[in-house]
Amino acid sequence: MNWKAPALFFCLAAAALMLLARLSPGEEGITVSYAPMQPVTIMVVTDPHYLAPSLTDGGEAFLNVVMHADGKYMQRIEEITDALFDTAASARPAALILSGDLTFNGECESHEAFAAKCAALEAQGVPVLVLPGNHDLNRPDAARFERDQITPAESITAADFRRIYAAFGYDEAIGTDAHSLSYVCQLCPGLRILFVDCNADTGSDTIPDETFAWIESQLQEAAAAGDRVLSVSHQTVLQHNARFVDGFAITNRERLLRLYREYHVALNLSGHMHIQHTRQEGSLTEIVTGALSVQPCPYGVLTLTEQGGDYLAQSAVPAELQSEATAFFRANAFHQGMAAGDEDMAKYLADLNTAYFSGRMDLAERDSALLRRWRETDSFTISYIESLLEDLGRDFTKVSFTF
Repeated sequence: MNWKAPALFFCLAAAALMLLARLSPGEEGITVSYAPMQPVTIMVVTDPHYLAPSLTDGGEAFLNVVMHADGKYMQRIEEITDALFDTAASARPAALILSGDLTFNGECESHEAFAAKCAALEAQGVPVLVLPGNHDLNRPDAARFERDQITPAESITAADFRRIYAAFGYDEAIGTDAHSLSYVCQLCPGLRILFVDCNADTGSDTIPDETFAWIESQLQEAAAAGDRVLSVSHQTVLQHNARFVDGFAITNRERLLRLYREYHVALNLSGHMHIQHTRQEGSLTEIVTGALSVQPCPYGVLTLTEQGGDYLAQSAVPAELQSEATAFFRANAFHQGMAAGDEDMAKYLADLNTAYFSGRMDLAERDSALLRRWRETDSFTISYIESLLEDLGRDFTKVSFTF
């Protein structure tokens, strides 16, 4: 009797059953036996929009740009950035993650100066891991501000980014993507961080097909090793506001979500919106940390265990500087409100905007009379206001999740 054929049959059958158990589609995804992991703490920062001091004299041209923009407190961005790095040096997390828009508009001088700050922090024993945002590469609006003049400044390419920030993620990576600036690092035994880039090529908010193939191969390797995976992107994976979709979320995010569900990616860290916000959809939690350059100049503290994690946002700057940043942001929102309404309407818009961007909609209020006046005056603004009020009563500065 030939024993080899039955033996081969049973081996193939067992292998097929294992494959089906690991790769069956649906919400449950594959089966993973996780390796042990020691508790670890990570600092999360996004959208510093750093501008090197060598590129501005703080004069008329510079102030005209920042006073009519989106509330970034660029006048004191050097102090805000230094406060963040000082906080990280004191806290000594396992890593400082910077999830994009490191610079104001991709200026080479800003990148080089920011990378020097990252190097100084690493010299104090805190690893830095970076990802580019849509403001970091190939920017035609990279500029120098002198008196009343705005002149072009050199921007950088994806290749420049990888070179400038080689020591801050790319050199330590256990996997890198040839078609984007995506990479994977092993933060500690049992935990990998997947950085997903969709800005290196055209800045179209779209992940290339080749990068999807690479992402799946990395998730398969992590599952085989029993490692938990957290992901990082600049644009969001989930929709956080009905008005913040096009240009804010990854265009082909549904394809990414299917992979995350299948391979049990429990948490995505993102930015880009400048708003402190969290959302949970199925098994995935997404934390959008507010922009460091916008009040209240936040960073996130993520504490992880084998079971899951807790996140808390707090300000990186002293109270006086935070108060200044908030006053600047409120004045900016008030000015926009006055363009369509009166002082009471503008003040209400400023109050809501401040609460929403800081993630504290539990501190906001619904004013039916002012909402009616906005509804009668400006259909665009009332649509925006009502999208904010959908989160009324929520505190987005803290959230917990499970693996």
